Amino acid sequence: MTDRPVSTRPTFFHPASGAAILAVDWACFGLEWSLGPASVVVMSFAAFAIVYSAILTIQSRLRGDPPRLARAKAFAGALAAAIPFPITGTIAGGLILVLSGLGTPKR
Repeated sequence: MTDRPVSTRPTFFHPASGAAILAVDWACFGLEWSLGPASVVVMSFAAFAIVYSAILTIQSRLRGDPPRLARAKAFAGALAAAIPFPITGTIAGGLILVLSGLGTPKR
């Protein structure tokens, strides 16, 4: 057996981008902070800013996406992370796993 990827086609998100989306989303909303309703707004903005910055960097530097495409992917990922509930166990979380190749077994 050889250690090669299941597919040679790159995924939509770099795996590090998918991990960033899920990690920040879990940290902001999975721990269920109980600091009041205003904290949800602050956490949503913080999650958006952190994930946007992370994905923009990852997609442009590690994946080599052109700036416009990297910004579009960063916006989409940041929007998913900013939704004020944990997406890890949802269809959205599963979609992020698939789009980033994190759920794909290596042969």
